[in-house]
Amino acid sequence: MSESQRKGPIFMLAASICWSFGGLCIKFIPWDAMTIVGLRAFLAAIVFAVYRKSFKITFTKGNIIAAICLSLTTILFVFANKMTTAAAAILLQFSAPIFIILIELIFYRKRPKASEAVAVSATILGMLLFFADDLEVGGMMGNILAIISGLTFAGVFVCNKRPDVVPEESLFMGFLINSIVGLPFAFAGVSGDVLAWGSVIFLGIVQVGLAYVFFSIGIQRTTALLACLITAMEPVLNPIWVALATGELPGRFAIFGGAVIIISVVSYNIWTQKKEQSPS
Repeated sequence: MSESQRKGPIFMLAASICWSFGGLCIKFIPWDAMTIVGLRAFLAAIVFAVYRKSFKITFTKGNIIAAICLSLTTILFVFANKMTTAAAAILLQFSAPIFIILIELIFYRKRPKASEAVAVSATILGMLLFFADDLEVGGMMGNILAIISGLTFAGVFVCNKRPDVVPEESLFMGFLINSIVGLPFAFAGVSGDVLAWGSVIFLGIVQVGLAYVFFSIGIQRTTALLACLITAMEPVLNPIWVALATGELPGRFAIFGGAVIIISVVSYNIWTQKKEQSPS
């Protein structure tokens, strides 16, 4: 293994760790969700533009759709964190790979294989377990938004397979959309809370901006299987940071449901990679 290949997993791990602080930081910010969305996206756009050394965007149909999917994913995830536990928000969003299978079935008439059908069924079971806990209306709505964010996140991956999409451009466009949509709320929604400002700055620069820089470097030097396994660190670490800092804990059914989702998604990816690598 070359030195470049050895560094790949390190960059992927760094990205996962950065992403994992999203739930914690959002819990520390008392401002409304759209204010957080706007400020975080604005800071992330600056970081990403500096990394790219370019503001270039090509307004192809694919880039626009992928950017809208990314924008919706971010907005829904922030709202979900405000309404339900951090664990529910990230674990339900982690169901995105399963939604990819469903999207391909509905829009591309690609029938799922037996392994895909099992993965979909297990993940749906995991999601249903989140609703078995006693939740107030807000928590229930937060779980629903988290599931929808998983669907839109799946849309990001599906759109990036299109020939008219440049991933770095669609990503940058998504940041700009959220900046434009969210920043107006910041004029009336922010306060002088030092912890809140520190958290939102960390969200924009590190949790989103720097994370995607690490991801863009690491994904080029890491196998798909290893990247998947390392990225699964995010939904594991996210609720741990929140529990340690705030004492927020998901219910026992939610914990079990989250475990089912992670095991289903990771197992499906391992199975897929082994099938692809086995001699025909």
